[in-house]
Amino acid sequence: MRLKIILMIAVTNHSISPLTIDWGTFETLSTVAGLARCLLDYWPADYTADAYVTALMVCDAVINGSDEDTPADARAAFVDAAHEAGLSVYPDDGFI
Repeated sequence: MRLKIILMIAVTNHSISPLTIDWGTFETLSTVAGLARCLLDYWPADYTADAYVTALMVCDAVINGSDEDTPADARAAFVDAAHEAGLSVYPDDGFI
């Protein structure tokens, strides 16, 4: 699944309401591809955690053109995964 997502990231761009994640440094993400890249390449927490797996699956669905999942769903799932991992997300958490 990881290779499939990586290949799809290269050819898709689904905009989201920007978010900034704090994991020691701040990174602003504005696309579903950015969320997926973050989950796959930089995630500092448990890869088997429920919210992480859900976020990865929703990002994959959006990248692959799902009729059921939207970029907003991917963003919300990513925020849930970040919270599960103990990370802060702006503007959702009101920091910065």
